[in-house]
Amino acid sequence: MMLAGTIWQRELVEFAQRRSALVIKLAFPLVFGVPLVIAAPPVYAAVTLTMLIAIIGALGAGAVLTRERQSGLTLRYRTLPVTPGRLLIERLSTNAVIDLLQLTSVLVLIALRHPSQATWWPALVLSTVGVLLIGNLMGAVASTLSDSPGEVMLYVFIVLLPLLFLSGVFTALTEPALLAVSRLLPFSYLHESLVGALGGQPNLLAWETLLGGFGFLVGAAGLTGRLGQRVLEAD
Repeated sequence: MMLAGTIWQRELVEFAQRRSALVIKLAFPLVFGVPLVIAAPPVYAAVTLTMLIAIIGALGAGAVLTRERQSGLTLRYRTLPVTPGRLLIERLSTNAVIDLLQLTSVLVLIALRHPSQATWWPALVLSTVGVLLIGNLMGAVASTLSDSPGEVMLYVFIVLLPLLFLSGVFTALTEPALLAVSRLLPFSYLHESLVGALGGQPNLLAWETLLGGFGFLVGAAGLTGRLGQRVLEAD
């Protein structure tokens, strides 16, 4: 319990101690979110917000973990009396919570703008958290491929953009094979829940996106534990 408290304390203090950076991090999602939620059609707003949520988690984790590896902090993590899997779960879940704090204002704005879509709110929250954790895991894995934060972010984009396309985020999928693939990707459930919460016409029901978001959240936590040694002990 002391270890978890130490990691949470370190990350939250680092998040809050730089006032100007904190304001930018909290304002950045609103810059995109306010015009999208208020004025844009639900389909277009859902596309942009899905990309925003996916990118925030993946790029942030990739850049931060790359810098930590360069500074030697990751090496010091190895001396802690805990398994790499548990350590990575605690590390990335903290990142995901911080990312969620950044996005909370946008999610609240969606709820206030479309109060009649309350049935979609649980699915939206779960799918958002699931995508944030998976995005952080993608960034963590990418951070082992290069010592340059810029290259790591490029690797994240190379993987993330095709996955978003296969999820049906950019264009509606009609081929049965592509539809089946999209159901195996977390971004499709986030996109559908955003369309529903914004008052659009999603292709899935609220309970289907809720189950999908929960399943990917649990799966992301399990996969994070399995990849702990690879990520934290990569040289």
